[in-house]
Amino acid sequence: MILTLLLLQGPTLAPADLTGLIPGDPGEKTINIGGRFMEDFTFISGGEDTATALGTTFDDGVETRRARLRVFGNLAENVAYKMEYDWAGGTGSLKDAYLKFNTESVGNILIGHQYEPMGLEQQTSSRFLTFLERSSLTDAFMPERNAGISLWNSNDTVTLSAGWFRDTDSQGKSGDESTAFTGRVVYRPYIENKGERLLHFGLSASQRNTEGGVDYDARPDNHLISKFVDTGAITADDAMLVGFEAAIQEGPFHGMFEYAQADVSATTGTDPSFSGWSIQGGYFFTGESRGYKTGHAVFDRVKPNHNALGQDGGMGAWEIAARISNLDLTEVAAVTDELDTMTLALNWYVNPNTRFMFDVTQADMDSLDSTTIIAMRVAFDF
Repeated sequence: MILTLLLLQGPTLAPADLTGLIPGDPGEKTINIGGRFMEDFTFISGGEDTATALGTTFDDGVETRRARLRVFGNLAENVAYKMEYDWAGGTGSLKDAYLKFNTESVGNILIGHQYEPMGLEQQTSSRFLTFLERSSLTDAFMPERNAGISLWNSNDTVTLSAGWFRDTDSQGKSGDESTAFTGRVVYRPYIENKGERLLHFGLSASQRNTEGGVDYDARPDNHLISKFVDTGAITADDAMLVGFEAAIQEGPFHGMFEYAQADVSATTGTDPSFSGWSIQGGYFFTGESRGYKTGHAVFDRVKPNHNALGQDGGMGAWEIAARISNLDLTEVAAVTDELDTMTLALNWYVNPNTRFMFDVTQADMDSLDSTTIIAMRVAFDF
C-alpha cells in the first residue's frame, strides 16, 4: 500500500513510468511513501580448500539484505521526483535520488543519483529478480548508481537510453574525477499482452575515464559469502564495457542471456580483458508471467492469478528457475581460476507484494573444490 498525501491540485500530466503507478490524478503534487524489506538466511557447506585459498572461513548467517524507504511523486506538470535510502547494515546509503522531466522533444530526462543504463538484470529492480542475487557477471562489471544526467525514450519496439555520469560513493559523494558515458538500446521484435509474449534484444556500452583505476570482483551469487575472485586495483587510464542481452517470454516460461566484456587500458604492462556470461530460465507452474515495462526495458512485478491466504483460497504464484554463469578475470596475476556458478530456485509469490525465495547455488573454481550455498529469503515491498 502506498500512502499519498495530496498537497495541491495541479495539471493532469506526469511521467508514467517513474516507479510504477502513482495514486490519484497524475497532475497533482503528491508525496508517496514506499519501501522494501528482505531478510536472508544462508547455509554453506563444502568449499574448505576455497576458503583456505581465500584466507577466510565460510560461516552460516542471517542478513537484512535490504531495508529501504522511498519517497516519490509529482511536483508539477511533467516533473516528478524520487528519493530512496537503504538502512540495511545500520548506516543509511543513498540509492535513487533524482528529478525526472517529461519532454515531448527528447523524452524523459533524469538528473541526479541513478542507475547507469547498462544491462538487463542490473536495470531490473531487486523487488522483481528471479534469484536472490544478480549473477556474478552483473556483480563484477555492471556500473551501479552514480550521479549524472540521462535521457530515455521508448515505444513498443525500441527503448533508447544514454547519459553522462560521475562516480560516487554510497553517500552520493565523488572522491575523484572518474566519469563515464553510458548507453543502452533495446529492440523488441514483438511484444504482446503487456509482455506475456515477448522477444527482447539489447546492446549497451560504457566508456569510463578511470582516474582511480579499476577493480573487478564478485561473490558467487550470494551476498553473505566472501568474494571468490578479485583483480585487485589496476591502475588504468580508461576502460570500455560492452554488453549484450537477450530475453524471451512465452506465457509462464521466461528466459534470459547476458554477456559482458571489460577492456582495460592499463598505465603499465599489458591491457587486460575480462568477460563473463549468464543464462537463466524459469517457469510458473501456476500460469503467471513476469511483468515487463517498455519505458526502461526491464522485467517488472509478478502478479499471482489468485493470492494465497485470501478468502478465495488461492495458492499464489509458484515459480521454478535455473541459472548458470561464468566469470573470467584470469588476465591478471591475482586471479588464477574462472568462477562458475549454477543456481536452482523455487519462489512462492504469496501476493504481488510478498514472496518467499529459496536458492541452491554451487560455486566452482577450476583448481579448487566446490562450495554449496543454500539461501532463503522473506521479502515484501509496499
